[in-house]
Amino acid sequence: MPVTKKDIAEYVGVSRSAVSLVLNNTPSSTIAEKTRQKILQAAKELGYVGTEASPRLCFVLHGRTPDDPRYMYDLKIIEDAASKSNYSLLFVNIQAEPGDQEKLRKIIQNKEADGYIVTGDLDESAIDLIVSANVPYLFYGGIPREGTNSVVMDHRKGAYEAVKMLLEHGHRRIAFFSGNLETRIHRTNLEGYYEALEEAGIEVDKSLIQASKDEDGYEMCARLQVLDIDYTAIFCVNTVIQFGALQWLKERGIAVPSQVSLIGYGYSELAHLSKPELTTVFVSPADRQTAVARLIETIHRKKTSPEVTYLSEMKFFKGGTVSAAPKEK
Repeated sequence: MPVTKKDIAEYVGVSRSAVSLVLNNTPSSTIAEKTRQKILQAAKELGYVGTEASPRLCFVLHGRTPDDPRYMYDLKIIEDAASKSNYSLLFVNIQAEPGDQEKLRKIIQNKEADGYIVTGDLDESAIDLIVSANVPYLFYGGIPREGTNSVVMDHRKGAYEAVKMLLEHGHRRIAFFSGNLETRIHRTNLEGYYEALEEAGIEVDKSLIQASKDEDGYEMCARLQVLDIDYTAIFCVNTVIQFGALQWLKERGIAVPSQVSLIGYGYSELAHLSKPELTTVFVSPADRQTAVARLIETIHRKKTSPEVTYLSEMKFFKGGTVSAAPKEK
């Protein structure tokens, strides 16, 4: 039997995603050089010859660094689903720069993949490139433009469920930590935050709504301190922001969750690597794998009308960053 990436991963003791990143020649910044060399050596020793002849999907991460833990989590989910359908996966990281756009254009023109799953921060030129290329594609995570093929997490519901959990624990002063609010996904998160508060009869305090283009939870906590804004809980639109907020609170001796509770939306390795583990609301991996099934169906049909699939069922990772609101003194 031919040697697979899974065989190499087990031989070296790393994840299959790590093997894919190395063998697909993804920028080395995502994998330690020592590990990279071990993977390449193992591939040579085991006689790995690649899977260029097999059907291939391409996971395109646009406008984000390739070591972002959220997207590495998605990459693993997509790769597992592709493998089950006998597809290999090419990973491509594209920044919002003319040279990188040309790299993606060449990959499409050279037909290096049968279909494309595209995620990250997409600008109009990237959307135009994918949509006009006449190739099977799927935008993953959000709808960058109406009338496109997309698998979308219900970002409003995710935020609503997270804030509702805080409300059920007695919290009333709940801060909202977000990335750039010009981003559609984050505006949708904010709508869910509003909905949960309004349903509970709590007037929205705009001073509790904080945004950072760098998605810096540490900085947003510091900002609230400077502004002397009190709160007992924070909802973070992702685990990266949540992790940063946790570090700021811990450095100042503020106990989490007994003094301040933290809940996030989405899942990444940070959730269980953090101490305490991060409490989050997220769409399950099984539901996320819908993206691969949708794309393969598009490949087989050759032509299909644009369709949006919404993933609305939320799960909770209990973690250890939410507890009852502290009693008022």
